[in-house]
Amino acid sequence: MAANFGKYMRFIARRERVAGLVWMAALVLFLTAMAAIFPGLFPTQEALVSMAATLDTPAMAAMIGPVYGLDRISPAIAMAQECLLWTAVAAMVMNILFVNRHTRADEELGRQEMLAALPVGRLAGSAATLACAFALDAAISLFAALGILAVNIEGITAAGAFCYAFSIGTQGFLFAAVTLLTAQLFSTARGSMGAAFSVLGVSYVLRAAGDMAGNALSVISPMGLGLKVQAFYTDAFWPVAALFLEAVVITAAALILHAKRDVGAGVFAARKGRTGASRLLQSPFGFAWRLSRGSFLAWAIAFTVLGAMYGTVVGEIDSFAEGNDMIRQLLTAQGGGAGSLAEAYLPMLCGTMALLASVPVIGTVSRLRSEEKRGRIEQIFACAVPRASIFGSFVAIAAAEAILFSFLSAFGLYVTSQGTGCLSFGTIMGASFVYVPAIFTLAGLTAFLVGCFPKLTAFVWALFGYSFFLLYFERLFDVPEWAAKISPFGNVPGYPVQELAAAPLTVLCVAAAALSAAGYLAGYRRRDVRA
Repeated sequence: MAANFGKYMRFIARRERVAGLVWMAALVLFLTAMAAIFPGLFPTQEALVSMAATLDTPAMAAMIGPVYGLDRISPAIAMAQECLLWTAVAAMVMNILFVNRHTRADEELGRQEMLAALPVGRLAGSAATLACAFALDAAISLFAALGILAVNIEGITAAGAFCYAFSIGTQGFLFAAVTLLTAQLFSTARGSMGAAFSVLGVSYVLRAAGDMAGNALSVISPMGLGLKVQAFYTDAFWPVAALFLEAVVITAAALILHAKRDVGAGVFAARKGRTGASRLLQSPFGFAWRLSRGSFLAWAIAFTVLGAMYGTVVGEIDSFAEGNDMIRQLLTAQGGGAGSLAEAYLPMLCGTMALLASVPVIGTVSRLRSEEKRGRIEQIFACAVPRASIFGSFVAIAAAEAILFSFLSAFGLYVTSQGTGCLSFGTIMGASFVYVPAIFTLAGLTAFLVGCFPKLTAFVWALFGYSFFLLYFERLFDVPEWAAKISPFGNVPGYPVQELAAAPLTVLCVAAAALSAAGYLAGYRRRDVRA
């Protein structure tokens, strides 16, 4: 049995040999690169102190966590404060996708039943998946710590590097355990993943509320607990131990539930559908909407809340920069001579929200491919349903999501920032909607890949990652203009600090339409299903 368990782990490792290595390389390189470039961002002690004082407000505590170490601030402390939370979120997302893919998704596709027929034990799949997730998190933590030590900027210590890196890895592993639990509770991969991401969202909100108020809510949240390590300052390892213990308890509960349930079933039984389909569901668009509506509503709420949180930052940006020439100069450089600091900061906020909005939009178009792989789309095409109707329905819903999510994030930002009167409703909406053509372009590229090169659909995430890199580091690394133009977001004018130009936005919209049309005409209408 032990030998077969090892084979099961090797089987999972083989399936993840590309995705796992990409995730590991991305996180390790990001953490190491941030350690290398941070001293250049704040070259003097006065600059570090000013930056830390700027972040020491309730609004910024909600964004990145509470500030610590003001009595002996160093580049290492500043780096940890700004990077730990969001890198941990990336690790959590990686673990949710990893565990859901090898547990509930495999069960839904019938793979688990085939593997369970081998002499590996009833819980072998769950245990091997979690063991591989632990190995991946441990490798990321170890290599990241060694990379940070190799950079050796001011304030770096061995205890701090390992404390910092293992806080990120342990938070990720905790969400691997959470996903293993939700995989037992829900009978579909979509329900399991949705529940895990909901836990992540609630954890972030609890941490933000606790850090703003300075109460125990931040410790209840795994994210808030992970920040208590105070890397390169107190170097507390007890939060890492506490997070690991929580993961062990959740894992035990998940394995107990797995031992008692039937293959393919969940603790919460799926609701029985109606005996007859509604009129809407009998149409291709209704079918696409039925598959998308749960995630659509969840993301709509998320973007409204996210915009509201960013609005608190915009509303206080002038007080952040008061008496702080460094921050004022950074914002002016970002805005290119904007009339106000709030206007200078708005393009970065709206660009960030637009990039995040592209995630569910890409996911909606990609669902065409996932429905193919699960064999469900064949049942639709067995009826008198044109392929163009199915393809166009998913693309249309994705386009609607791009518009609505941009509106909701801008509306939330306006509501929480209007008390200061620093930005008008029209300015905020314009700064948000100017990025919609870029989101359309990513959706169009996804449609093209799904139609013509379905096995390469994941390539769109590489362009997404490149766009994310440019958003934050384009000026820092002095990226050439031609390289910035590779990303759709690099062609969008940073309104309101830059003049609004119709030409690049029109080109992006035309490119999105052309890619979508090519995806259907040259590929989807001709190729075999599941090709």
